[in-house]
Amino acid sequence: MARVLGFLGSARIDGYTVKVLNEAIEGAKTIPGVEVELIHLLDYQFGPCTSCYECIRMAEHLCILPDDMGKKGKGKLWRKVEEANGLILAAPVHCWTADALTHLFVERLYPMEWSGKLMGIPVITISVASNQGFQIVANTMLCQWAFSYAMKYVGGLPVHTAYLDDALLKARYQGIKIGEAALRDEKEGRNVPTDEEIWLYYQDKPWKVFPHYIENLTMGTRDPAFSIIKKSLAHGTFKRREAIELLKKADEEFDKFAFHYSLGNYENAIKLLVKTSAYWAHATYKEFLEEKLVKAPLPKIYRPILKK
Repeated sequence: MARVLGFLGSARIDGYTVKVLNEAIEGAKTIPGVEVELIHLLDYQFGPCTSCYECIRMAEHLCILPDDMGKKGKGKLWRKVEEANGLILAAPVHCWTADALTHLFVERLYPMEWSGKLMGIPVITISVASNQGFQIVANTMLCQWAFSYAMKYVGGLPVHTAYLDDALLKARYQGIKIGEAALRDEKEGRNVPTDEEIWLYYQDKPWKVFPHYIENLTMGTRDPAFSIIKKSLAHGTFKRREAIELLKKADEEFDKFAFHYSLGNYENAIKLLVKTSAYWAHATYKEFLEEKLVKAPLPKIYRPILKK
């Protein structure tokens, strides 16, 4: 039996967000072989990540905090996530973006960043606004969180209550889609994507990593000549020999990226940016985290450097 979990971030159990979520759940239930559970996040006890890094150090990559998302894999909410074949993230709009409770839950999935447990799991997102809107901004944020764990983004639904009736029909369709995807996940096994595959996959999704990563790496200029990588090399910011060598390789790949990007060859540019990201991640981890904070090597699943 395939399991879909619908996570409700709203504190209201009879509000607009749960109404849309319930329609998605009903849609998923129409798929034979699929069972769905509504998870009201306020029913569980968990707080913020404490940045202890134990989840990186331990081979199993589990959380040690004594709550429902921890207990070294025995937390009751954590166990539900581990057994799921599909996820629905349903968030009300607070402060013009997704609510804090949903964000907190996603943050506590952090150990799965290092284990790769959520890579390829199907997910749909729902954001619901009832005042000035910003449901699109909120849904984009949910999509970004899904990307960060390399989930397979099946679909998203930004909703304003001004067109709630129309949204309920769309929610049921999204529920059917996640039900079908979860059933494939259960029957065929999970298709775990490579970094390159997931970056390319998200190019037509609400949150596209490509432009945001360039903006971040170039300190907002979008000009590769002003990248953090080049600045770090020029100013001798990195001190560890291994980190410097990795940084140089990141710079080489970013220059290649810039060339292909200038030609409009975006698919190759993305592939080169993925390589840049891998070298950059390893360089920064080696310089700032490995010995100073984490005191453990980088887990193999995270931003692997592919051999040529």
